[in-house]
Amino acid sequence: MLGIVVSLGPVVAFGAFAAWADARSRKLKLVDLTDVAPVSKRHARKKPVDAVVLHQTGFSRGTDPSRYHNVTAHFVVLEDGAVVQLHPLTARLSASDGFNSRSVSIEFVGNFRSSRGQWWQPEKYGRNTPTAEQIQAGRRLLRLLRDGGLGYVFAHRQSSSSRGNDPGPEIWQGVGQWAVSSLGMSDGGAGFAIGDGAPLPDVWR
Repeated sequence: MLGIVVSLGPVVAFGAFAAWADARSRKLKLVDLTDVAPVSKRHARKKPVDAVVLHQTGFSRGTDPSRYHNVTAHFVVLEDGAVVQLHPLTARLSASDGFNSRSVSIEFVGNFRSSRGQWWQPEKYGRNTPTAEQIQAGRRLLRLLRDGGLGYVFAHRQSSSSRGNDPGPEIWQGVGQWAVSSLGMSDGGAGFAIGDGAPLPDVWR
């Protein structure tokens, strides 16, 4: 089923955002799996949503959307540029540590290299590079969310010491930094991190 289920309902007052998003969805290949993803992952929101957090899955299962239904993220961006929505944005997910309450999570499929050119356990998880289709889809999705009122974009590493290469320099430069430079979104500024997270490295920018 193609389409987008992006209404934020009472979480953020976006007016006619859902209808507008439907009209714009033709620019993205959107796959709605919100009826398939585990409802047990969804929790009630108690705070306004103002941010997007970027992740990498650390693996690839190909381009069959159904193989990602158990990923804990609102959206998953596949290597062919398809964007899979797994959960409504009204749901808080345990996806981004200290950013959970305020954020929408986006996972990019792949095991991507670090700034030192190394992959995590490549013999087991492979060696992936983000595709042009993924970068383009990620940018379009961020533009959609920014136009809906979300003003911040963060890397998962900024909220977790165990996620130092999440989403990795390639995704950050291609999507996150692009959103800062081209869409006017904020990454919190130099040195910003929460909890035991780490700031964005200069080489990622």
